[in-house]
Amino acid sequence: MVVSDVYFLALHEPYRSAQHPVPINAVIVHARTLLHPALPQPDGSLMYRCLTEFPDRCPGCVVPLSTLTFELDGGRNWSEIGDWEQVVEHTVRLARTGRCDAMPLGLPDVTAALLANGPTTAVRFGGRAPVDPAERQRHLDDLAALVKQAARQGAFWPGDDLVPVPALPEALPYQPHRAGRAGFRFSWQE
Repeated sequence: MVVSDVYFLALHEPYRSAQHPVPINAVIVHARTLLHPALPQPDGSLMYRCLTEFPDRCPGCVVPLSTLTFELDGGRNWSEIGDWEQVVEHTVRLARTGRCDAMPLGLPDVTAALLANGPTTAVRFGGRAPVDPAERQRHLDDLAALVKQAARQGAFWPGDDLVPVPALPEALPYQPHRAGRAGFRFSWQE
């Protein structure tokens, strides 16, 4: 089943903008933006399929790149999809030049670290207790609520002249990474 109303969250190197009071370190775009011809293709369109075809996606959800990496066996299957770094770089450029609708974000360090890691990651900040995956999901739910609020004023425009969704491969290489029952561990030093 394809869920068409999905949003992609890409974290990136921070940049400053006169329109924003804080450095921008993330952007949310509609998944259809990955079908834009200015992005490397078919890499972007295969990432679109990963965003919209993965089992249990729900309409209106925000999916970070780290979740896609987790779903592609901890990144081991990216070679079958494409160069995610180039797709993210071009997506940020597309958003910054107004060639698609985007929600630029200046995420706090804690939020950025949680969203830069997969859905089973416990992130430790300094000497404090680890922040668990449930906290990560709360941040994603908050972002989905912001996207929903913005979308009430009009659907996110993905850009013009989008490429068709590729039919092949028939099945994508989903295999969520399992690093033991406890998941990943990541430490962040403030």
